Amino acid sequence: MCGLVGVRLVRNPQNPVSSDGRAAEYALNLLLKLQHRGQDGAGISVLGDDGVFATVRGLGLIDVALKDWTELPESGVAVAHTRYATTGTGGVGEVQPFVKGSPKVALAHNGNIVNTAELAERFQLQLDTASDLDVLQQIFLKQSYAGGFLQAVQTIFDEFNGSYAVVGVDLNGDLFGFRDPFGIRPLFLGRSGDIVALASETASLSILADCKVDEIRPGEWVRVSKDGVVERGVLRSKRNSDSKERFCMFEVVYFSSPQSEIKNESIYRLRFRLGQDLAHEIFRQLPVGHSPRAEFDFVVPVPDTSRTAAIAVAETLSVPYREFLVKNNYVTRTFILGRQDQRLKALNQKLSLIGPEIRGQRVLLVDDSVVRGNTSRLMALRLREAGAASVSLASTCPPITHGCYYGIDFPDPEELVAHGRSVPEIAKSLGVDGLYYISLAGLKSALRNENLCAACLTGDYPTRDASFERFLEQRRKDRAK
Repeated sequence: MCGLVGVRLVRNPQNPVSSDGRAAEYALNLLLKLQHRGQDGAGISVLGDDGVFATVRGLGLIDVALKDWTELPESGVAVAHTRYATTGTGGVGEVQPFVKGSPKVALAHNGNIVNTAELAERFQLQLDTASDLDVLQQIFLKQSYAGGFLQAVQTIFDEFNGSYAVVGVDLNGDLFGFRDPFGIRPLFLGRSGDIVALASETASLSILADCKVDEIRPGEWVRVSKDGVVERGVLRSKRNSDSKERFCMFEVVYFSSPQSEIKNESIYRLRFRLGQDLAHEIFRQLPVGHSPRAEFDFVVPVPDTSRTAAIAVAETLSVPYREFLVKNNYVTRTFILGRQDQRLKALNQKLSLIGPEIRGQRVLLVDDSVVRGNTSRLMALRLREAGAASVSLASTCPPITHGCYYGIDFPDPEELVAHGRSVPEIAKSLGVDGLYYISLAGLKSALRNENLCAACLTGDYPTRDASFERFLEQRRKDRAK
């Protein structure tokens, strides 16, 4: 789950403020609003006036990885990326954008492709990295050389199985982007005066004054010239014959910034509705005649992404809201760490308790989701150590029982606490007295969207075909070794 940015400064002789040279600075500032989407590394590529690409990239947070961005040449176009690793071996060599080809193109990508091995063999590619972008970029370049930009995008849509939003710059200085035919991963277009930009979230574009924002549709491509001419179009794909969007529900539940908007609604409002619907689920499961106040003394969020929903739960159940968990903002998001030992270490550093307020209280924890169960298990233990009389847990996401192969790091079902377990069994594993999930129907109702990718909840993968089955079989063999 990465963050993408592309910036094109439009030449305007009547407006000296629009002069070329600041694209990298705009890209950096836009990217900083997407830091939550990836913390492994970051990169920026620009096309100089001499027609040569220059790139700065590094590991870690954006301000560290891109500390040398001022050394980039002046340019009117830039593409930037913050990395969240789901494929590849890591290291600065796999930090995007990638600049390759003849003629060269700079590309960055958010998502995950499952049939890269097959495509690399069929198209006879010599790969430099283990990144799926390497395969995408080489095929894009081959098809561009053979038939131009639209043929390249059409080939990607027809041949690639998975999720992807792509932003790039070509040697003409054109900024372009496209989004997979199911719209699993987000991409937005914004225009503010003489600046045209692409970004993974509207929160990034909000820093541009009076920015007019439009969502790139599933299967849509966009191209922006030096003069600011914007071309757009939607291509059909043999992979989405039902023409239904399958937007990733986890973008709303967890990943996206509450400042962002999807379908003209803020993530904040959507999460608030998730909390309201979750509260109704909780109420229905209480013993007949019991009020929520008879079961819980306080509703407590697991900071930060569940705070909005927890407020809604508290208001709907008429149970007081308290923040008894304190987050250390200088510790990385544990979900996006690659190893279990890293996650557990970071969890202990990330969250601390206000112990005296907890003693003797019946706590209803609200979290956005329960994936591996690390946070929930640790919080239940810590709350009991602080003297909580009881600990219950409520989740604004239904039980996650299947792997995600579209760019979120829970690909193996065996890692998931809900896989193969009933709700009482999950509660026992987590060490909580009560466990409440929003239903899938409640999730869809709160998001007011039936066209969601909820494969991690149901096993219904939108791109499932023969190549996807071969991918799953290979994963099973790899796990069995």
